[in-house]
Amino acid sequence: MIFGGGDVGERKARLFSQYTNVTVASLDFSPGLLKMAEEGAIELVKLDLSQGAGDLLIDAFIAIPATSDPVLNLHLEERASGMGVLVNRVDGVGEVVVPSVIRRDPVVVAISTLGKSPALSKYLRLRLEEVLDERYSDMARLLGEIRKVLKESVSEQAERRRILWDIISDEEVWRLLEVSYEKAYKRAGEHMTPDERDSLDAGDP
Repeated sequence: MIFGGGDVGERKARLFSQYTNVTVASLDFSPGLLKMAEEGAIELVKLDLSQGAGDLLIDAFIAIPATSDPVLNLHLEERASGMGVLVNRVDGVGEVVVPSVIRRDPVVVAISTLGKSPALSKYLRLRLEEVLDERYSDMARLLGEIRKVLKESVSEQAERRRILWDIISDEEVWRLLEVSYEKAYKRAGEHMTPDERDSLDAGDP
């Protein structure tokens, strides 16, 4: 349940509508929210929030006070909390904290300033996105495949850990991931003994 039809309410609606049913209550709605409603992604309720939230919180699981009025937001937060509804605050830390997320499957990085500075969270996400390119997804896949082989061919956990760390620290493996996954895979095998490498070759991608 989102209260507020402006840019902040729209941003929250775009996020949460990917996972659940979203209702946005306000007297006015941004063009983006109107379009989302036309597409069936969210439901809009035209309501003067200064007169209260009506019955909208009865079946709500998460409430997001996102109006431009801090006093009204606090009132809506207190009403939601009093009804046992979780609150995601847009100007602080509530029961639900939504971090900025970078996905390079299976690598997921979450960033949060605990509501102190959404702008800094966005800045950090943009900077990290420059660093966390698609090679990290490929490296996770490569290490996962080699780890399976090592579990069968190397009994000592410390030795398996050393090999994996040598691979992830090898700049040539990272460089080859930009060129060919197969070449990077073979390069990673050079950190293993010949016997271990035979097991790796048996599962050559």
